[in-house]
Amino acid sequence: MKRWIQAIGSGQQGTTRDLTYEEALEAAHEMARGNSTDAQCAAFLMALCMKGEADEEMRAFIDVFHSYAQPYHPFADSLNCAGPTEGRQFFPVTLPVSLLLASVGFSQVLHGGDSLPSRQGTAMQEILESFGVAMDLSAKAWETMLFHLHIGFLDTDQLCPPLGKLKQVREQIGLRTVIDMIEKVMNPVQSMNMIIGVNQRKTMESLIPISMRSGVQSIYLVNGIEGSEDLPIYQNSTIRIVTPWGDESRVVEPQKFGFLSGPLQPMDKAEQLSSLRRIIGGENTEELKRERDHVIFNAGLRLTWFDKVGSYEEGFQLAESLLQRREAQKVMQKWVDQSHRFTLQDYPHNDSSSKIG
Repeated sequence: MKRWIQAIGSGQQGTTRDLTYEEALEAAHEMARGNSTDAQCAAFLMALCMKGEADEEMRAFIDVFHSYAQPYHPFADSLNCAGPTEGRQFFPVTLPVSLLLASVGFSQVLHGGDSLPSRQGTAMQEILESFGVAMDLSAKAWETMLFHLHIGFLDTDQLCPPLGKLKQVREQIGLRTVIDMIEKVMNPVQSMNMIIGVNQRKTMESLIPISMRSGVQSIYLVNGIEGSEDLPIYQNSTIRIVTPWGDESRVVEPQKFGFLSGPLQPMDKAEQLSSLRRIIGGENTEELKRERDHVIFNAGLRLTWFDKVGSYEEGFQLAESLLQRREAQKVMQKWVDQSHRFTLQDYPHNDSSSKIG
């Protein structure tokens, strides 16, 4: 790895240079195979970050770590979605939205890792485990559950072990690097639709050429709440829609559809869980209006974007109706029950179970 660190800084008069695709490919393989020390990996990622990742460098790293990902059966008709690598400090809108979409047969594939200790936030895995969803499943069991429930979550350590092993390095750096982006663009079941949250418009621009070459039918790049895929309802948002044939920019205006609630407020893990349970349980109170409106708005957008309804208004109406009928809660309860049933099949001594309250 030392030669690649030196190569980045080998320009004239202290300038830096970009690695070619082939050079970046070799560097990524060294990192993925564990042929570099944590210190070398950290130094390389820092140098790359300070220089600014070139498109070919980013493409090479994504290609390499994709090649080390565990193979899963393709579910082309699913929507692939990865949350913020930092975890959530605000209400995690995507979880109830995904449950609502799964309830109408639109398969949702969520993935991500534990939030890093230096970044104060609650990871999706923590939330799902608190609900009682069992994570330690075989690939076949996970695929079966996705087929029947239309929803599933994959932890980064399970999805791509070499990526998971870099967690300690990422903690030492304390900054976003190309590794964070690799985690977001993982497409474990070859979904033809993706929605990716980004922290900065610059990152969005970098992802456009990569997205166009990915073979995915449509990728929505969103600079949402906390760099997530969740759009706010208290301000307009600009999104980019990328297909193999090009990309377009679109402004989303919540007020046009009557959404007028204010910004979400920070929540700790206990508050997030409590609000989630109440909202997916069908509660409709003024106290939860901001969070509930964000769920309805984002669910309606995704139902419309991916052609599950004929208009935004129809999408919002369907999302609200599904919430009132507690369809999200029904999916979550089945998720908990079936995950433990499969765990019992793999590990008969484990008889734990949980009930959604």
